[in-house]
Amino acid sequence: KMEDLDVTIRHTIDSLFISARKKMGLGDKVGAIQDAESAWSALPDPKFEWDVSKSFVHALAKIYRDAGEFNKAVGCMEMLFASRTVRAHQDGPRFILATIYFEMGEVELANKWFAEANQISNGRCFHDEDKKYLEFYKKRVSGK
Repeated sequence: KMEDLDVTIRHTIDSLFISARKKMGLGDKVGAIQDAESAWSALPDPKFEWDVSKSFVHALAKIYRDAGEFNKAVGCMEMLFASRTVRAHQDGPRFILATIYFEMGEVELANKWFAEANQISNGRCFHDEDKKYLEFYKKRVSGK
């Protein structure tokens, strides 16, 4: 069972990720990465045994993705999968990995992970996400 992270630490990490997203929105990629990395550093070891570990890895990977630091983004997700905490029914990590590959222009890998996330979630993984991901996946499925 996952351990519950101390509320004070959780709040600190949440605040740093919120700050990172704001900075990213303002085009401050360096500041965004600094805040996101500080947030991740604030998560006590072992990093993948907390109730919030997945959501924090996702947040870090998205900052790297949006900053164009694709190898770091993929590295985050590979660490998550290697931790053996991603369950067969969880589409979120697969979807995020797909978006990273999409942004890298790695269409085959993007398609593979979108397909897995789509199958697990019955298409729900695309809700509330940028429409470009669903459009890409639909085109790939229809072969156009």
